[in-house]
Amino acid sequence: IAKADYNINEKNMLTGRYYYSTSSQSFPLGLGGTGDLPGYNTVTPTNVNLVSISYLTMISFTKVNEVRFGYNRFYETFFPQDRSFNPSTIGLATGVGSQDYGLPKISVAGFTGIGATASDPRGRTDVNWQFIDNFSWKFNKHAVKVGYEFRRTTVAQFFDEGFRGSLSFASLTDFLQGIPSGGGILQGNTNRNTFQNSHAFYVQDSHRITHQLTLNYGLRWDYFGVIAEQNNLLSNFDPANGLRQVGTNGLTSLYHPDYKNFSPRASVAYDLNGKGNTVIRVGFGQFFDVFSQDFFLGQVPYNAATPGSAYNNTGPKPILSSGSIASQIVAGQPVFSGFGASSNVFAVDQHLPTPYMFNYNLNVQQQLGKAVVLQVGYVGSEGHHLFRFRDINQLV
Repeated sequence: IAKADYNINEKNMLTGRYYYSTSSQSFPLGLGGTGDLPGYNTVTPTNVNLVSISYLTMISFTKVNEVRFGYNRFYETFFPQDRSFNPSTIGLATGVGSQDYGLPKISVAGFTGIGATASDPRGRTDVNWQFIDNFSWKFNKHAVKVGYEFRRTTVAQFFDEGFRGSLSFASLTDFLQGIPSGGGILQGNTNRNTFQNSHAFYVQDSHRITHQLTLNYGLRWDYFGVIAEQNNLLSNFDPANGLRQVGTNGLTSLYHPDYKNFSPRASVAYDLNGKGNTVIRVGFGQFFDVFSQDFFLGQVPYNAATPGSAYNNTGPKPILSSGSIASQIVAGQPVFSGFGASSNVFAVDQHLPTPYMFNYNLNVQQQLGKAVVLQVGYVGSEGHHLFRFRDINQLV
């Protein structure tokens, strides 16, 4: 951790912060509950970098401007402990590249399985850039804040779940003879680089109407940029036009932008008798929620190896699955063949509304004697347009 404060003069101050963290984790017993033999752990190196810079300017005794810049980078990968092992060195021709090295997940009836969890390898780098300019002005009985915020979020990931392959054997005899009863493998390019650019403007006023009554009110406008991929590898499906890759056949973006995200906030604080021993506070606010890119980059729990708009089987880089497996494994000969695209398709509502919350509260604070304060409150919230997944083929 590093910190620096520089008082340029009595009206200008520069502040900087830097944080770095690194770690390496090893998950024994098979991450995801698969396997409990040594040598097949999931190894997870992680690096985190955070930078924060603030420049404060005192324009006058009543006017202050602050500019803030933030940057953070999160890098994490999940690899099998035996990631340097090439299956072809023992004659097991699974066709994997160096990124997907490691023993396939192998199960023999009646025995503990070997090989790391099928979800390895995978990894991602998240980068966030943020810029904020706040202007504060106190005049008469008002304290006004006006500001602008810009945020850019990028995610670079690969998601090779199932790319090491899997093999199952009905008995130890079949295993020794190389006669599999089942198995499969995925192949393709899962590298995706998504990004989102967002903007916000806001204004807020704290108005001390009387010495007993203070009113706070404001308005914020958020524009959350449409999530895109730098190589246009996102796609969408609708019943009228079928599956289309973004940038082709009239599909200019994954969904339409939403420019209507205006969120008001208001609160009142009232000193009931002017003595400061009984205070009533009530507040209300609307808060919009930025889309998580994870919704479109893949949902592990759902019924497909790599679902999400980033991995629909269309465009130049589809994910293919093996259709057949060799009846008997022979050294140096391909184990899997008959590759084809999955029929699973992930769709996004073209008019996807921005999720938002209503938060509200009412509380009463009462002084009881010189050393005790009692506070009773009610807090509530409502979610609207929250994300959900549904199967459009499912009967109602």
